[in-house]
Amino acid sequence: MSTSHEIKSEIMEGILKHIMPLGGLDKAELLEIAPGHARIRIDVKEDALNLYGNLHGGFLFSLCDMVSGMATYAYEFANVTQQASISFLRAFQTGTLYVEGNAIHKGRRTVVIQVSAITEEGR
Repeated sequence: MSTSHEIKSEIMEGILKHIMPLGGLDKAELLEIAPGHARIRIDVKEDALNLYGNLHGGFLFSLCDMVSGMATYAYEFANVTQQASISFLRAFQTGTLYVEGNAIHKGRRTVVIQVSAITEEGR
């Protein structure tokens, strides 16, 4: 490992804790699908949490990317993500999460999907 300057050992320990396995993406259940629309449900378990006990942002980002791809693929053409951004508004721990994507623009070669992740309580 190479560093550009000295890092305190306790800081390095914290940094290395960020390297962790994440599991459970394969447990998502497809609930709805139509051209430009997809909705999944997933029961988030502890193996999807970050070291602070909240849902790992990368896990959530992956779910959003999956839903976007499904909604776009339902238009019957292969696709890849060209650009993505995410805003995390609340922490989430474990429980059921619904992730829904809807097309807000469909061009000849691109589709823009807006995705939201919502708890069973609607938060």
